[in-house]
Amino acid sequence: KFLVVKLRNQSRRPRTLSLTGDWELVLGEWRHANLMHIVTETDPHSGALLARNAYGRECANRVVFVQVSELERRVSGSRAEFIGRNGSLASPAAMGRKRLSNRTGAGLDPCAAIQTRIELAEGQEREIVFIFGAAGNTDEAQHFIQQFGGTAGAWQALEAVWEHWKRTLGAVQVETPDAALDVLTNGWLVYQTLSCRLWGRSGYYQS
Repeated sequence: KFLVVKLRNQSRRPRTLSLTGDWELVLGEWRHANLMHIVTETDPHSGALLARNAYGRECANRVVFVQVSELERRVSGSRAEFIGRNGSLASPAAMGRKRLSNRTGAGLDPCAAIQTRIELAEGQEREIVFIFGAAGNTDEAQHFIQQFGGTAGAWQALEAVWEHWKRTLGAVQVETPDAALDVLTNGWLVYQTLSCRLWGRSGYYQS
């Protein structure tokens, strides 16, 4: 998953800003049954936050990763630290501090939080990309981070998705006197059938 944030400094002075992404980790069927087994760590090569659940039935060998495109970054694997005691996501405690603690490990109420600080000159515009994904192992996670870690990675992935659906939905083309029917038949309906019914199994009887 890519989250692209575009910022433009429209003030008449330089600005220093921080951006923070936070994901709640489940890595299994139910959060309450898996949180005690989730272990987070900082990847020494990329600085990304990695998480795994060695006891998960479906994803025991998988590695979840969170990364941001900026070089300066801080992380936290503790949901209790990020939200704060009796806190909420509407106003997490971490937003009242200057930076995240870089605390990761086992035995935490797990989350995946990553933060970066940027400086914007007067009139300057920048894009910052947060990446959240899963891989089969640490090596594959590092490969994905290297491939998609920069700001160009998100746009390359989006173009690949466009090309995939253009090729997939273009396998059959219908031409009728009704242009609206053509749009539905050649694009939207085929997309819905594939993504929802066949791949997502979202029909009531398919669950």
